[in-house]
Amino acid sequence: MELFDKVNELAKTAVSRTGEVLEDTRLKTQILNDEKSIRELQAKIGAYYYKKFAAGEALDEEILEFCTAISVHLANIDEKKAALNAGKHGVSEKETSKKDDIFDAELNDKEELPY
Repeated sequence: MELFDKVNELAKTAVSRTGEVLEDTRLKTQILNDEKSIRELQAKIGAYYYKKFAAGEALDEEILEFCTAISVHLANIDEKKAALNAGKHGVSEKETSKKDDIFDAELNDKEELPY
């Protein structure tokens, strides 16, 4: 029964880590999407200024819309990076280390298989 409990704990750990990897991947994908949006908005800013410059026009406050959108994306990126760095996946580093120790102990307790 003790072996079954340890196997069950290992399975729970594997599921937890899979969830963490999926969450990290989701956040990283969102970061990439936000960075792409920033590049597109920066290109619009550049095109806007160039058209104004080429036409000899004075620059106005229309550019604030693009800058505001970039600020929103940058804030989103910072929030997602903080979530990745803080490990907000429900498992603390201490718990992860403890589960690793249990797994390693299980492996070391096993006799070598004859094959």
